[in-house]
Amino acid sequence: MWTRLRVSGAFLTVLLPFNVHGQTETGSFTDDPQDFVLWNAAYVEAAADRLYKSLHDKDLVWETVGNYAGHSAYLVLRGKTDTPELHETESDIQISMRGTATSVVGGNLVNAEKRPRKQQRGTAIEGGKHRQLVPGAIMHIPPGVSHQLIIGPDEPYLYLLIKIDEEPLL
Repeated sequence: MWTRLRVSGAFLTVLLPFNVHGQTETGSFTDDPQDFVLWNAAYVEAAADRLYKSLHDKDLVWETVGNYAGHSAYLVLRGKTDTPELHETESDIQISMRGTATSVVGGNLVNAEKRPRKQQRGTAIEGGKHRQLVPGAIMHIPPGVSHQLIIGPDEPYLYLLIKIDEEPLL
């Protein structure tokens, strides 16, 4: 477990909006491995600022960080509580960056309705566990698990969302 925490901490250091060891470049360079990309702290900070400026009274706004075969990464800013959902085949990894939220995970999706891309949406979650999320928290949601983010009034919540085994976008 300790090794995981150290690796996660190093991962967060690159992704959270801090000055990371003088990094100033974003993208790939000619001597990098094929398909390697680094999104440095300045990129993440600028993307977060764009999202905050565009949120207004919307439920959420997002910016695609990268789409790849079977996985994607998004910066997501939620201004309001989301609809309970579950993904039949996708896993989500969420890394909290700014603000706080309450995650409801597990239990049963009430009034589940099938949606495109092997997803379900419902009206509530019965029997789910509530967890407080603060900047730096990392959460893994496996396929088939109901989940919802509860957002407090006047406090948007920013997180990095990594979708694994993502269903193709239609």
